[in-house]
Amino acid sequence: MALELIVNLLLIAGGIFCFVNVSTTMPHSAVNELGAEQWPQAILVLMLIALAFNVIRFFKINKKEDIEAAFQDFFPAIGRFVKSKLFLGMVLVVVMALMYEPVGFMLTCLLFLFAYGLLLGQRNIPMLILSSVIITIILYIGFAVFLGVLLPRGQILPLRNFALFVESLVPRF
Repeated sequence: MALELIVNLLLIAGGIFCFVNVSTTMPHSAVNELGAEQWPQAILVLMLIALAFNVIRFFKINKKEDIEAAFQDFFPAIGRFVKSKLFLGMVLVVVMALMYEPVGFMLTCLLFLFAYGLLLGQRNIPMLILSSVIITIILYIGFAVFLGVLLPRGQILPLRNFALFVESLVPRF
């Protein structure tokens, strides 16, 4: 419970920092158009409003005694959180983000989907491999072909060559 409040407050602080950063670093657009700086600002304002409602709801739902007890249980709660599947999933996402550029989209996506399937409890390995391959192909076609997004090919030469080979097989629209 205390962790929820702390995360909300940290997200509010980070959102305010990002809003100020976007306001000061992005070039300003013309008066009669929505420029590149207004879209992130609008999303950040909506996020800040939602977080403020969440903090207010937190104090309305929980009694003062419950909040104090939650803060006394804060450090054991962090230990339980670090051992949870949610935290492991977050670690997988960070590892995937770090692998994305050097390894490339194909292998990163495939390994991420396989590892996340194992984390969620899928024990049928052939089915997990097949579904990871199919989902990777669908994501590649969706982003690279239909949306025209240039996905990372990787910096490791054999993986880069494989990505270039796959790109040569996929038709462009």
